[in-house]
Amino acid sequence: MAAPKSANLSISKPLAPIYLLFGTQDYLIQMMKKNITDETLSEEERDFNYSRYDMTEAPLEYAIEDAETVPFFGEKKVVVLDNAYFLTAEKAKTKIEQKVERLEQYAEHPAEDTVLLIAAPYEKLDRRKKIVKRLEKTAAVYELSHLTDTTLFNILENVATQYGARYTKDGHEQLIAAIGPHLGQLANEVGKCALYCGTDRPIDAQVVDEIGSRSLETNVFLLVNQVMQRKTADALHLLHDLVRMKEEPLKLLALLERQFRIVYQAGFYQNAGYTQNSIAGKIGVHPYAVKLALDQTRLFSSALLRHALEKCAETDYQIKTGQADKLLALEMLIVEISRRTA
Repeated sequence: MAAPKSANLSISKPLAPIYLLFGTQDYLIQMMKKNITDETLSEEERDFNYSRYDMTEAPLEYAIEDAETVPFFGEKKVVVLDNAYFLTAEKAKTKIEQKVERLEQYAEHPAEDTVLLIAAPYEKLDRRKKIVKRLEKTAAVYELSHLTDTTLFNILENVATQYGARYTKDGHEQLIAAIGPHLGQLANEVGKCALYCGTDRPIDAQVVDEIGSRSLETNVFLLVNQVMQRKTADALHLLHDLVRMKEEPLKLLALLERQFRIVYQAGFYQNAGYTQNSIAGKIGVHPYAVKLALDQTRLFSSALLRHALEKCAETDYQIKTGQADKLLALEMLIVEISRRTA
């Protein structure tokens, strides 16, 4: 079985008769589909020789029949199978019974003048299935899930360049801190910042602060930061803002506890000699989130972090057993942790 290629978006020629794209980065899958289509068809040919079938809505045999039909105009055609859930263990909400054996037969002898592009935007393939084994032998398989920070920066830099703007490292780090490593959202934010900056001003940390969006996780990070800096009034103000934005208090509590745990774990592994990237792998977060967490470890000792985690668990129990009002319990938690000094 050939190992799937990672998130390298370049397409080499000659083109493969079948491509299988899977993974959690849907933005990358869409980019890869566009790159393959651009390499295969001219703009004029697409009206006649490009077809797309959603596998949750269309029978597989229709798509395979299309793939086996010669191009109407030009030398090649592209047939796209989207949401190929039958390659995974996912349970799709569809009434269509897909005859996967048709794809198995096609994969043995694919049409020479068709590029069949199969997109499965799911975390993993079910390698116990015969069709998956067949495609891994005959198709060009790309896994589009995990991105290094360098690759992520390069993709977003390219987005900015398309608008004539310049993307900077500190702007990148600020954007990751605000949005998280969600490529689709990041690309949208870079596009927004690029339109704002134009060709004269670089997309730096200040620009991201001025116009960038903030995820719920980022607001919770800021909330934890305010608590750890003993800025109790600011923390309570932000808490009330989040509640007014219809954020559920129990969800906020869970995210608070998660951030305290990340800070505690980051400090523990740093003391054990692990690097920033190694820590990120250990606790399953982006390296820049580890950098921010390590900055927060200077504000609280490990004893204070353990106390914060204990108080979060205690508050969760009080809310779920009806012993305390949800918002009041969160307010008391913030006051208790921010006042604790040892």
